[in-house]
Amino acid sequence: MALTFGRYWVYFIKHMKTRILVLIVAGICGAITLTGCDSLPSRRSSDTGEPVHVEKQLDVATTLRFDDIPTPAGFNNLRDQSFVFQDSSIRVGLLRYAGRPNANQVAIFFKTQMTLYNWELENTVEHGIATMYFTKGEETCVITIEPLTTKTVVNIVISPKKGRMSTGIGSKKDRY
Repeated sequence: MALTFGRYWVYFIKHMKTRILVLIVAGICGAITLTGCDSLPSRRSSDTGEPVHVEKQLDVATTLRFDDIPTPAGFNNLRDQSFVFQDSSIRVGLLRYAGRPNANQVAIFFKTQMTLYNWELENTVEHGIATMYFTKGEETCVITIEPLTTKTVVNIVISPKKGRMSTGIGSKKDRY
């Protein structure tokens, strides 16, 4: 009898590490399942009872190149591919950013955030690459969102509205 119990005990000790590992993994999976994951999109029910897919909204970055043009948190400015000219009367620029959030989240971000900064959405073209046209006062802002395999690239072009930019040379009438 002691021999049978001894064999069982040796078997139990040998496989104890495996059992503990299985219990730990099962506990972690159970905790994730019960609490959910905040980084995953949430699902809510509509009035008809059907599930509605809701994307998690992106936050505004803490530092902005222009105080009235928000950029999503988690995007890095591609400085070697960007330029800005600004003086007291005009600003012109191309700002390029790259980040991980998906293009749909980024499009929703700009549609909601730009209006909070008093930009008016004129129109949107979305087919693979999303292009949004905004105006504010005498300026135009065109935002292009390009989904790539491992990242999303955002181009923000700001310029005066057509006919506003002056060369400082004067009109043809003044030259002759």
